[in-house]
Amino acid sequence: MFPPAPPFAGTVRLAKLADIPRIGVVAAASFYHSSWFQYERPYYEKYPFDTLSSYRDSFRKAIQDPDSVVLVVEDSLDQNESQHVYDALAKAYPPFKEQIPDECLKKRKAVVSVAAFSLLPGSSRHGQFQPQGLFLLNYDFLEWKVNLNLDDGTKLPDDPVNNRDINPTATENISKMLYPKEVETFKHHFVIDMMVTHPAYWRRGHASATTKWYLELSELDHVGIGVSGAPMGKIFFSSLGFKESSTVEVPGYPEHPESVFAWLGLREARGTSSTSIQCVVL
Repeated sequence: MFPPAPPFAGTVRLAKLADIPRIGVVAAASFYHSSWFQYERPYYEKYPFDTLSSYRDSFRKAIQDPDSVVLVVEDSLDQNESQHVYDALAKAYPPFKEQIPDECLKKRKAVVSVAAFSLLPGSSRHGQFQPQGLFLLNYDFLEWKVNLNLDDGTKLPDDPVNNRDINPTATENISKMLYPKEVETFKHHFVIDMMVTHPAYWRRGHASATTKWYLELSELDHVGIGVSGAPMGKIFFSSLGFKESSTVEVPGYPEHPESVFAWLGLREARGTSSTSIQCVVL
């Protein structure tokens, strides 16, 4: 028996494995506007499909993790949404039928915002937010269709992740400079790993909707929230009561000589002071 959780309001719901192709598109379109995207993925123009598969893989792992929560928000589908993404992604943009489940297309709806959140290992909520049942997957371009029953251990088909868009020096710098600081600041905390909204659907309150659910869970569990994100997210999170803990500088490298910065903030739940949720929105 799981402890009570905040209800999902409006068009917010748990992500399903069938959402993965669409989530990859939303993540790539959104993360492009972060300084960390340019830093970590300098070859994105040459390898747009690698960018998509990388984000699909990250969210697939989160959806399958019993200590994670992945939420999505649906909105009316904008037929011209590809006009709001960067050129390389627009040229590789999957047809809607290859990224959006039929049940959504029939309603002219689509996932437009996604957030991934990790619970503490061993939490009483372990497995509470995993999608259950049978889902039909249709991986874009690969035309793979399989039935996945999460209860019988069936595995997903391979979705090759080559990461040719990523610079290994950038990855190494992040591992050396940022991750240790996150561990130090957010030890024994929950984690919001990613929060993205497709640019065609910005300023409609979608990110606020998923964040509100997390804040309610935070208060319900008497657990604080932490955030590690690009400076562009500081205003948004500060407006929700996050206080700056520190700023981390990650040095540049030949292909990206400018340094990038991560803003680490904390928001304590009522009646707590030492336990928090870590939020990484780069």
